[in-house]
Amino acid sequence: MNIIEKLPIPASGIMLATLSLGNLLQDVHPFLRYAFAAIGTVILILMLVKLALYPKSIREDFKNPVIASSSGTFSMSLMILSTYLIQFMPSFALGIWIIGIVLHILLVIYFTYHFIIRRFDISTVYPSYWIVYVGITMAAITAHFHGIHEIDFIFFMIGFFGMLVTTPLVLYREFIYKRIPDMNKPLTCIFTALFSILIVGYVNSAQNISNEFLIGLYIIACVFYVFAFYKFITFRNLDFYPSFAAFTFPFVISALATKGFISTVGPNMALNAILMMETIIAVIFVVYVLVRYAIFLKNS
Repeated sequence: MNIIEKLPIPASGIMLATLSLGNLLQDVHPFLRYAFAAIGTVILILMLVKLALYPKSIREDFKNPVIASSSGTFSMSLMILSTYLIQFMPSFALGIWIIGIVLHILLVIYFTYHFIIRRFDISTVYPSYWIVYVGITMAAITAHFHGIHEIDFIFFMIGFFGMLVTTPLVLYREFIYKRIPDMNKPLTCIFTALFSILIVGYVNSAQNISNEFLIGLYIIACVFYVFAFYKFITFRNLDFYPSFAAFTFPFVISALATKGFISTVGPNMALNAILMMETIIAVIFVVYVLVRYAIFLKNS
């Protein structure tokens, strides 16, 4: 029970990473898809048990804007999990997908009221804000699995608008205000997820894809990827923090963005090499953080 009690909410970021990584690697071997899905499901079960046994602890955690914003990876994970379940239990899978969307919308409302309207503080602004306001793009990514095509692009537009509103704020916090404590430095790696998730959402929901718009998104995503990777190198010697989860899902989503970009504009040697490199990096980072989390929980 001690492991469950000590399991931090940001661990849902690893759940999102493993479920996404399963989809990324399904073309390599079907076993890898379900192996990483199994890991993500185990984390989900542990988090649900914690919610049942320690609800007071969860409520206290949600008073912290960094933890509250990071919790958006939980609802995003439910949306992805539904794509695994659909071939076995389509109605149940649709229910999980809807629950994921509803939870994310509730998070947006809660977060906006408590940390934007009531007590905004620039020192608590981090790239994890994008999980809250851009994470709904996951609904655009997964809607077609459930045969839903009427509203998927709307979710992309909501996520895109969320990016436009929050990016100046996060950029100001990151590069001008600065003063970021070590425990929150890994969140900087979420930069690489911002435009990457929008790319995946766009190619999965747009009826008519603009190559020019897609290429523009991808160029920015590549710049942010290089920046995030550089930050990972500079943070590699940090003591372990739950925020290490931010080393996982952003890099997996970046690889998925390259995969989606290739499927739309067509493959070439350079893009294929980038996809292979990003996939290898994503696998290494996810495994690395899984091991660090396991050691942390074991010693807690």
